[in-house]
Amino acid sequence: MAGSAGLVGLDLGTSGIRAVQLDRNRRTGEYSFARVAAVDLPPGAIRAGEIIETALVIKALRTLWRRGRFSTRRVAFGLPDSGVLTRQLDLPWMRAPDFRAALRYQIGDALPLDLSAVELDYHALGESRQEDGTGQLLEVNRILVVAANSAGVAATAKVLRRARLEPVAADTAAFALIRVACRGRLPESQAVTAVADLGADQLTVVVHQSGQPRFIRTIGTLGGDVATVAVADRLHLGLAEAEALKRSTGLNGPPPVVALVPESTVFTTLAAEAPRPIAPQAVATIEVLNPWATSVIAEIRNSLDYFEASEPGARVTALSVAGRSISLSGLMERISTQIPLPVRPMPPLLDLGASRRVARLPLPDARLAVAAGLAMHPQRTR
Repeated sequence: MAGSAGLVGLDLGTSGIRAVQLDRNRRTGEYSFARVAAVDLPPGAIRAGEIIETALVIKALRTLWRRGRFSTRRVAFGLPDSGVLTRQLDLPWMRAPDFRAALRYQIGDALPLDLSAVELDYHALGESRQEDGTGQLLEVNRILVVAANSAGVAATAKVLRRARLEPVAADTAAFALIRVACRGRLPESQAVTAVADLGADQLTVVVHQSGQPRFIRTIGTLGGDVATVAVADRLHLGLAEAEALKRSTGLNGPPPVVALVPESTVFTTLAAEAPRPIAPQAVATIEVLNPWATSVIAEIRNSLDYFEASEPGARVTALSVAGRSISLSGLMERISTQIPLPVRPMPPLLDLGASRRVARLPLPDARLAVAAGLAMHPQRTR
């Protein structure tokens, strides 16, 4: 028996907007896709999570709702991780209601922010005991503080309301990715695992354990659009032409042409034709894309190494990868061979069930991951 999860997860990306509504089985708690929709955006409509072309985005949102036929206009929207500060802190223990009320006063000296200008929340990581300067044991709450610019959150919410939507929650892509990796349920395993999400304008690396965030890092200069711009600059092309060339070429060039060998008298076999010279444009594209891919892989590896160095005894055991840019030919293979972990691409439907309508869609990759995680956002009682 399934019931609606009650929210539509809304991923406002640079290349497009994606929306997901989930059903949740009331008996097992398992999620499944009920409705999904996506709309591409022209370059510059949204940049680094900030809505630049308001009219275009409102039009795209209205188109999105017509396509998706969602049963609610209540949305949880994503905040750009590059514009969100996360910091792990140990603060004096208080009961949960008192702790939330006193949060702003407790962290005033710990965060380099004007707290009057940010939306503040936290994620509880646990409780522990620590010695103070006199050797006495103190009870502390270990938390992950999340701070986002109030003006940015309000501006996005205003655009959503103009598109006749009801924003009820704002969340980070990092937390959404953790929920998706855990399929919306707290795992029993204590294994430490990681997710790398390579989007259009940024790379996000998240390490989590039992559904709890342990480490979050965002690099805003390594998204797929960075590679597209580099190809465009090198070859003096428009962005649309450069993106098409990037996709058709990949890291290793166009795939070889194969042909049947008619001389075989037992089995029809395949053989590669004589190597053909690669077009100069493809050669230049490969020369641009490979250094970019090397940087992406290095930042993923460095992020995992930094986490393990700062958390003695913690070892990342597996890596999942998501994001539209991961589908670039040759990139997944490079990641798998250069990072010494089991590496798995998130499947398009994220190991979740799906309605017949969604199951029939030609989904090429896990580009719905963030929107699905946002749709799993826990709703507080009104």
